[in-house]
Amino acid sequence: MELKTQRLILRSFLPGDEEALLRIKYDRRILYYAPDLFQLDLTPEDAAKFIATFNRYEGEGTIDPWRCYAIVEQSSCAIVGCLCFGKHDMLFEYELGWMILEEYSKQGYASEAAAAFADYICETHRIDYLIAVMDVDNPASFRAAEKAGFKLFEKRTVYDYSYNRYGDDYYYLRRYAVKCTLADKFYGDSPYEGRSVKGGE
Repeated sequence: MELKTQRLILRSFLPGDEEALLRIKYDRRILYYAPDLFQLDLTPEDAAKFIATFNRYEGEGTIDPWRCYAIVEQSSCAIVGCLCFGKHDMLFEYELGWMILEEYSKQGYASEAAAAFADYICETHRIDYLIAVMDVDNPASFRAAEKAGFKLFEKRTVYDYSYNRYGDDYYYLRRYAVKCTLADKFYGDSPYEGRSVKGGE
């Protein structure tokens, strides 16, 4: 896959991109918000295996398994971050995420990349909507989501049945496709009066 936006190239990670993947993994800000990105510890050998796996999924044409794509700055050809995509393993909806290296943050790269990729993936695979989820203490990512066309659906609190306790709050957002086939595009700010029943029963 390769897409071009005004300033960026969005493409598959390739053999030789291992160092870029490691920079993303161990970036200070990314470690803070996503310490388990890829895996807790990542070696160059591990990075090569991830790239091979991502490309295998791409070659097979399957979109359910989680994978990453490189965000490349056109002017410098530098990999400035990545997009993460796949079917969420608990929500079973297609999720889009983004990671931008700290030195390239605050330039609007995340929202530019996310908007272009969302249009492409929904159009190509006939997906009605994408979701984005993030910690409530990540306002920069929330702003990027809004700029990319996502809207807040609701604030959620995870219940961890393994530990029998509630976890951290997170925001759940949606971005509906241009050719969405759903009759209702519900957001958290839409009026809701319960289930509709035919005949007023």
